[in-house]
Amino acid sequence: MSAPVPTAETRPFWDGLKARELRVRWCSACGRLEHPRALLCPRCLNPLDWRPVSGRGRVTSWTVVRRSFVPGFAPPYVVGAVGLDEQPDLVLDTTFDIGADALSTGLPVEVVFHDDRRGFSRYAFTAVDSGRNPLLT
Repeated sequence: MSAPVPTAETRPFWDGLKARELRVRWCSACGRLEHPRALLCPRCLNPLDWRPVSGRGRVTSWTVVRRSFVPGFAPPYVVGAVGLDEQPDLVLDTTFDIGADALSTGLPVEVVFHDDRRGFSRYAFTAVDSGRNPLLT
């Protein structure tokens, strides 16, 4: 898998992951969060800034990937969606650091960060009560 190439537009997101922050776009005029990145708020057309979020949310859906589609992610692995506590209708596509058998709709989860040997960081979600400190993974 090739390393992502941050652009001026996406660098705050990647810098946030390296700093152990999950950042999304935020509208200072109406307070709406947006992800994936956008330049303007779809609600009021105000320019968006980057803002860190808590990284806590609830599972909205998931599936188990059993075929190899993405180099560097050996199947099986679990992907899905999480609605953030700050704005439950803001759904992040993600991978999970827990098995599908432990997932349920509405399960409280929190972000964890992983450093890649090529020098970039990525995020995933794990169950809140998993006993892991998300800042130490």
